[in-house]
Amino acid sequence: MCCRTLVQPLDVQLAVLTLTIGRFQPVYWLPNQPNYAVRWERQVPEEAAVVTASLTSDSLELSIAPAISIFAHHAGKRISAGIYFEIAAKYAEKVGGVILQRATVDGCRDSDATQELLLARYPELPLSFERVCAGFRSVILGEAA
Repeated sequence: MCCRTLVQPLDVQLAVLTLTIGRFQPVYWLPNQPNYAVRWERQVPEEAAVVTASLTSDSLELSIAPAISIFAHHAGKRISAGIYFEIAAKYAEKVGGVILQRATVDGCRDSDATQELLLARYPELPLSFERVCAGFRSVILGEAA
């Protein structure tokens, strides 16, 4: 699956606030921690997709389902990608965080290994679509990108 994005550090209150404002719905709580949901989803019916946000021990982790398993799958996820990157950027800006994208699909990575891309480090290096994986870059910026 392509392009899982991590935003660090985790500030649970700011993550929950950002996700709520971003129209995500809580879908899973840990049995021993009912105070806040650890998984949130935003449905994107236009693309038959879901943007998922998970609160891990140290980061806000974002992904898109169904998974992007080949380069061409990026093309059908323009709206999902917009939501995905906007949430990452807004949250990272609030926490002074780092956004890392793990690209795993051929065409989005330079080698056989997973490629970790530094997308942003707030406040000095804000998110730029020129740094996202090639699949989403082409969807967001156009084919020439």
